[in-house]
Amino acid sequence: MRVQRATAIVATAMTLWLGAAAPATAAECADLWQWLNSACRRVVDTYKDGNNVLLVSGYSWHTPWTWTAEKRAEENEYAWGAGWGRLVERENGDTDTVYALVFSDSHRKPEYNVGYAWSTYWGSRSGVQPGLGYTAMIMARSDIANGWPFPVALPLFSLRYDRVTAFTTYIPNFGGGVNNGSVFYVFGSIVLD
Repeated sequence: MRVQRATAIVATAMTLWLGAAAPATAAECADLWQWLNSACRRVVDTYKDGNNVLLVSGYSWHTPWTWTAEKRAEENEYAWGAGWGRLVERENGDTDTVYALVFSDSHRKPEYNVGYAWSTYWGSRSGVQPGLGYTAMIMARSDIANGWPFPVALPLFSLRYDRVTAFTTYIPNFGGGVNNGSVFYVFGSIVLD
């Protein structure tokens, strides 16, 4: 029951976030401390001024040096899912993205994510560009914190070509031991407009 309630809360929050008017959120940024105001403005401006982005989810690799073969065989490696975001590409090529993403976690249950991502890229914009960045998000999944949303910050590694970007992140082993965490997750984005 707790997991269903938490899932409903996350789904409602994601819907409200995606449907919220940017000016209403922007008015609240000015009321924050200066350092938080800057971060708030960046998120609001990205949402308001960004291009639409389709997010596609697809693969989770559970590292063999921290998972037993038996447990890896039980885990879901096909993290199918999708999401939507807003992306702003800065003059220097760096990107800011706000997003909502839902995909099938390692136990074949939905994982909900709402967050912000920043990436920087090297090389010519006309070719394939490697990039590094981070994402800060609120996520919820049924096997962690009884399904209640919690904050996460993760690194991003990317390859970008034209409107398509492939991302990988590493989810570390927070709890220690075997068969817990230490997963590489692969997903992508396509700029729609």
